[in-house]
Amino acid sequence: MTASPLRHAAPGNDGTRTHYQLGRTHRTAVAVAGVLTLALLGTAACGKKGDPQASASANTVITDSPGASASALPSGSAAATPQPSSTGGSGNGNQAPTFPKSAKDYGLAALAAWASGSKSKLDQYAVQAAVAQFMGHGKPNSQWSTLNCEPSSNGRTPCNYRNAHGDDARLTMEDTQLGHPTATVDVFLNRTQYPTDAAGYVGFFMAAWGDGNKQRMTRYASSSIANMFTGKTPPTGSQTEATQNGSTWTVRVNGLPLGSGNWTFTVSGSKLGGGNAITAAKID
Repeated sequence: MTASPLRHAAPGNDGTRTHYQLGRTHRTAVAVAGVLTLALLGTAACGKKGDPQASASANTVITDSPGASASALPSGSAAATPQPSSTGGSGNGNQAPTFPKSAKDYGLAALAAWASGSKSKLDQYAVQAAVAQFMGHGKPNSQWSTLNCEPSSNGRTPCNYRNAHGDDARLTMEDTQLGHPTATVDVFLNRTQYPTDAAGYVGFFMAAWGDGNKQRMTRYASSSIANMFTGKTPPTGSQTEATQNGSTWTVRVNGLPLGSGNWTFTVSGSKLGGGNAITAAKID
């Protein structure tokens, strides 16, 4: 599975109709009387509660509370917390770090160092330019798994990873430096963001669906709502329209091109800007 990190566009303003396409957003202003229409696409935490086990189908309304921990990981992979060993892992306490000889494990060790919040540990695994890229993105969830690695002919190996919060990372390792310090030479990070407007929030959910990022979908909704969409073909773009009733928003989504699907989402206004704001979803 090849990670295809989504480049998020900024949330829009009131009084706009948003046309969403994977990879880019095009906004056309339209006057809409009595309807607050918000644009797509913006950070925080989530609550915990078990999810229903029933699977969803077309015309099923899923209403749910926050997912337990949004810990769904790609099939066959495990959370990444490399341990020191003769072949590699991250440093532990006063123990000197060891350095993996495979690009995949080296990237996991670098991600574990980043998640520890310790720059001195990260300095062991990445050149300073890459360290700066890491440190500019806060401290992530530590449950990383490998999506794939792509050996190339230029002496470097990029590897794609995803954590339980839906954050994507692409790390590039210098092949000749594997087994030694500072083999990570380039980093691209795509952290899960939480918009403060209802239409944008649903737009990010749709984008995560299009990107195959179920972990991120679960962070925006719940595992049962994410399961409702998993395995189905997402539209290539979408148009959203949001209306408010007290503290609750109803967001209607028309898939683009027309005829590729219609959905209605219920969004809790008090949860916008944080996790699990989508509390119900219906396939129209």
